[in-house]
Amino acid sequence: MNEEIQTDLKWEKFEFGVNPKKDGRFSKSKQADLHNLNFDEEAEEDRRVAERLESINTAFYDLSSEDVASATSVIEPYINEARLERIDEVLAKRTRRSRFLFENPSNPSNVFACLRTIDSFGVQYVDIVVDSKKYDKPMALAQKRSMRSAMGSAHWISLTNHAKTVEAVKEMKRQGYRVIASDLNPHSKDVRELDWDVPTCVVMGNEEVGITQEMRELADETFTLPMYGFAESFNLSVATAITCAHMSASSSVCLEKGKSIGPFQPGDLTQHEKNCLRLKWLLNSLPQKKMGGALLRKSGIKLPDIIDDL
Repeated sequence: MNEEIQTDLKWEKFEFGVNPKKDGRFSKSKQADLHNLNFDEEAEEDRRVAERLESINTAFYDLSSEDVASATSVIEPYINEARLERIDEVLAKRTRRSRFLFENPSNPSNVFACLRTIDSFGVQYVDIVVDSKKYDKPMALAQKRSMRSAMGSAHWISLTNHAKTVEAVKEMKRQGYRVIASDLNPHSKDVRELDWDVPTCVVMGNEEVGITQEMRELADETFTLPMYGFAESFNLSVATAITCAHMSASSSVCLEKGKSIGPFQPGDLTQHEKNCLRLKWLLNSLPQKKMGGALLRKSGIKLPDIIDDL
């Protein structure tokens, strides 16, 4: 691979490496350095990453409608027509009815593939539990560090990090989501038997051990994907794609009532969410990283520093 492909993490250009767990595109840390890691410092870094992601989400949604409109009018002329049309087309199909939560994933390539799949089905919100204590070996720590790079490159969906499973589930239920987790236990339902009548958060577990016992006890339901071969489970990214496909098949537009039904309901974001996301995507579509902040300041518009740094 050439250097550009090795470091480019955009959806459109992403390619899988031969050895995903050691993929240099996600981390420049040396394996030898990991043996000297301080776990408390690593947990603190996880917390900072989580706070940054939350600050980015909050910074946009906390903007007034007037500020969003003013900033959008400044940035729009610098985006070509084809890109503007693409942004509006994608935004019109975004949904918040369903969201995904990944509990302590380990493989950065898998995580990025999952995020790309979720984006392609129009799901806007994704949550990730990163319990620092679960990554207690050098390779696990290397993979977790790599995930931080992958998550920071997901410009088109809204990510939230959680330090603990119980905190994540509590927040999902506070927002009105039913929590269902993929799990190979005898009491799990077939994914085709699930009821999608309520807003749902779908949980996918760790690639090697699945969901934790804590998640198993906290989830409202667990489900399995039908399998007929010798393999015991699907790869995480494949399982996510299959689950999305089942959810898509269970979604439709009720022509009689003129509205969407099922787990995917395109266009159900509030108008303010749409406007804020549109501004964020416009800023991420500029050819240079700092260009947006410079253009806005030149026009007398000052947005929060966290937005200027995108």
